[in-house]
Amino acid sequence: MSHLDVLYLCPLGQQHQQWRLNAAPAGLNVVMRRNPSRAEVLQLIPQVDVLISERSGVIDREIIAAGARLKLIQRIGSLVHDIDLQAARDMGVPVAARPIVGTIAVAEHIMMQMLAVLRRIMPEQLILHQAPEQFIGGPARRTTEDVFFFNWSRQTQVGLLYGKTVGILGFGEIGAELARRLVGWQCRVLYTKRARLPSHIEQSFNIIYREPEALLRESDMVVCLLPYFPETDHWLNAARIALMKRGAVLVEAGSGSVVDEQAVVAALEAGHLSGAAFDTYEWEPIKPDNPLLQLIERTPSANVLLTPHIGSCNDVSAGEFAGFYENALRVLRHEPPLGIVN
Repeated sequence: MSHLDVLYLCPLGQQHQQWRLNAAPAGLNVVMRRNPSRAEVLQLIPQVDVLISERSGVIDREIIAAGARLKLIQRIGSLVHDIDLQAARDMGVPVAARPIVGTIAVAEHIMMQMLAVLRRIMPEQLILHQAPEQFIGGPARRTTEDVFFFNWSRQTQVGLLYGKTVGILGFGEIGAELARRLVGWQCRVLYTKRARLPSHIEQSFNIIYREPEALLRESDMVVCLLPYFPETDHWLNAARIALMKRGAVLVEAGSGSVVDEQAVVAALEAGHLSGAAFDTYEWEPIKPDNPLLQLIERTPSANVLLTPHIGSCNDVSAGEFAGFYENALRVLRHEPPLGIVN
């Protein structure tokens, strides 16, 4: 066999699709479709050897049965609840999952954002520039085993992630990786999603479904991971921010234009939100007149963390897109795929 025909199902935009197509190695003829209809998948699947599915999309018994040449179903990501694993097993088609390193990096970045705001790291750094004589116990003394000055600035609003209720708006691969980490910190995790997850998946993640407005009302921290569509443009606006608990924290790591940044600033200045962290923005690179940027420029002590859309950056994912095809190449070489889940 000199080549394989690959159908790649990807819900992402044109730029993301092009990156993946550019990474396709020799020996694979890749056809990419964005959110195709079921009828189109059924029409295409008989002509392919490998089906790659990124994010989500139901792959049921009928689709698998229609893949007369199918040698592998590859899920890019860790969620496989919408693939009929039993049907694939019955038909001798291996199903493999490959966690996305960039997605894991975003989840870790969000953890950092949450902790930085809860611990008030940004305003507390300013304290270090103040003369020690201003604080109780000044002037400064050299520390020893018995000489130190715990909390010399008398901070009283430093929070814990432990025990918090965290609401995740938009639960895909990033939400799944984040939930895995939050449960380990003994958080109560709520989520909302256009199509609710099966109950056994909710139980496996120890997460609780809520309608969006209920999630906003109930959460101590809200993590926005919503993608951009016309219907989500400025979805998190002033009216919805007003539903959030007084003193809640907002973390934005989804599509920047989903959040009304000016409304967030107003909520911060009014004290309705106690802090916020953003990694994505309505305009990128960030414009000088961005309301969040202007807030921290005029109020350096604001409990706001801004990072330059670096959530997925990491030191190990070079060539990750090419790696999405690793198992297809293994099939081409008659080697067993990695990460089999069925």
